[in-house]
Amino acid sequence: MYLLAPTALRVAPGDFPARVRARFASELRRAGRFAQLCLLGAQACLDTADGDGALGVLWATGLGALDATRAALDEDLRRGEPAMPFTFIAMQPHLAGALLARSHPVTRTACLYLPADAWPSLPRLAQRWLAECDRVLVGCVEESGSGGVAHRSDWCLFRKNPAAGALRCERSARPENAAAATAEDWISRVAAWRGSAPLLLRGGEDVWSFASDG
Repeated sequence: MYLLAPTALRVAPGDFPARVRARFASELRRAGRFAQLCLLGAQACLDTADGDGALGVLWATGLGALDATRAALDEDLRRGEPAMPFTFIAMQPHLAGALLARSHPVTRTACLYLPADAWPSLPRLAQRWLAECDRVLVGCVEESGSGGVAHRSDWCLFRKNPAAGALRCERSARPENAAAATAEDWISRVAAWRGSAPLLLRGGEDVWSFASDG
């Protein structure tokens, strides 16, 4: 399996609305902030990665759609009763796949809630999806929980066949040589890596190797 275009996006909360408008104009004006954040990072990755064919989209979050959840709870408190069904809140993180499918040949999507060290679930699942998809777009997305913390939307593209600039990606049996990584930093560390030896990253008990293919 090969990895392309690792893209680490950080956006200050105060800059976020302008960044969304600059990239998508009014296209996402009705989307929630979490979906907008997903699309901002996912599209930045796709802009860099060449390729076509059936696309799977798989992304993970630890906290989900914070802005939509807080708004719904505030409305509940004001009204003294539920302002909207729980299913509305639960669906917010999943909207990004439907929005991305408007402009890309998306055939399969999933949003997972994962603890920080469970990020290896994403390349494992992407590898299985490549049996029926030509490419799988993988992301780790988290809204800012406070004003001083940036929104995060990190993405990369997996494919079955090698391509210019792609890294070979596979599970490794050498946990003693691996550096611990989390959902917050594994994609950014792959993006920053330059070296002749493979980059070994561990999440939980699972280790993945990223190496130059040329």
